[in-house]
Amino acid sequence: MHDASKIFARQDGVATVRQLAPVASRGLVRQRIRSGEWRRLGPGLVAVPGTETWLRRTRAAQLSAGPDAAISHGTAGRLHGFDGFDRYEPVHLTTCEGVHRTSVEGVHVHRSTLLEVAACDHVHDLTVVPRPVALLQIAGADGRGAAARALDGMLRDGDSPLWIEQAVSSWRRRGVKGPAVVLDLLAERIDRRLPASWFQRLTARVLRTRGIEMVDEYTVHDLDGRVLARLDLAVPELRIGVECQSWQWHGTPTAQASDARRRRRLRVLGWEIVDVWWSDLGRADEVAEELVYLITRRAAGRPLP
Repeated sequence: MHDASKIFARQDGVATVRQLAPVASRGLVRQRIRSGEWRRLGPGLVAVPGTETWLRRTRAAQLSAGPDAAISHGTAGRLHGFDGFDRYEPVHLTTCEGVHRTSVEGVHVHRSTLLEVAACDHVHDLTVVPRPVALLQIAGADGRGAAARALDGMLRDGDSPLWIEQAVSSWRRRGVKGPAVVLDLLAERIDRRLPASWFQRLTARVLRTRGIEMVDEYTVHDLDGRVLARLDLAVPELRIGVECQSWQWHGTPTAQASDARRRRRLRVLGWEIVDVWWSDLGRADEVAEELVYLITRRAAGRPLP
């Protein structure tokens, strides 16, 4: 039974009777179940005793559903490492190419005519919907906030905004939830700048707290007199700046490397920069608090930690 142990070991302690057929007859499988060495999880599915982890439940669900089913929605988000899904517990499956599947106990089963098995990813040797598809499913099932967190993490990880947009756009069909939300979130992060009114409100909060003037569109020159940066907001006398960031210009690995070089040059000149993203629109008070902290420390001549 050494070969059977190998199958269980690479599949979190779960296997189908069909997978075990080359090393264990059906009679032997029944014998092992009667002896308690193995236990039946469902039709054609057995497991060795062990801890019931989330990954084991997910593996069992996919094996039960068959090869034309992919892990999807928030379950795929957890496997892909999306922000906010590291403790996601429900198990979702989507059957590919319109295949009908009877329900799997304890599992949310969906059906798609657009999803193809060949287009799916493989994580932990599990078939998982592609990252953009998981994102649009999350937008449809878990809402805009969850999708925004996941998207921000994807962009930080280097996923191309154009790739996400193209993949999500191909899913725009009547009755398919999610694509419109994701495309709008992408537009916020790529095509638009934060509204001037938001910066005005942020400035007002800081001014009310400390009475220090913040300058709009302040230009910083390097030691040779060349333009180094144009800051959206600045407190020049304290060398504190605010920059509105966009994934289109600042989210790619190349842009991030360029930003890092420019940021180092600004630090050499004594500047401290606060980045502001579209996702910060709902937290102006927190951004203002960070600015007030920087202003207070620098005005008192104390170094920043």
